[in-house]
Amino acid sequence: MSWVGTLLGLVARSAEVAQQVVFIVVLPLTFVSNAFVPPQSMPGALRTFAEWNPISAVVAACRQLFGNGPGPGPDAAWPLQHPVLAALGWIAAIIAVAAPLAVRRYRSATAR
Repeated sequence: MSWVGTLLGLVARSAEVAQQVVFIVVLPLTFVSNAFVPPQSMPGALRTFAEWNPISAVVAACRQLFGNGPGPGPDAAWPLQHPVLAALGWIAAIIAVAAPLAVRRYRSATAR
């Protein structure tokens, strides 16, 4: 998420705008995850979004690695059944997209 924040900071016109955009992106991702409420208690589309949310994968991976909490139910989506792999996959995907875009934006901003 640091690379996403860096990219948004380079695109935004001011620090305040960058902070607001990051807040608008991170807040819904955090609240629609399994960090506070189990996805099984959510309605259909919201449950699907929560199960495939990158923050849900990281939270489930931390819980699994530290031995906390019950495992996912048998009807849970793949990221919650394999949270460590899902978290590493999300991390790799986000870095693969955001890092080159941030570096490109930085180079074009400093070349002026």
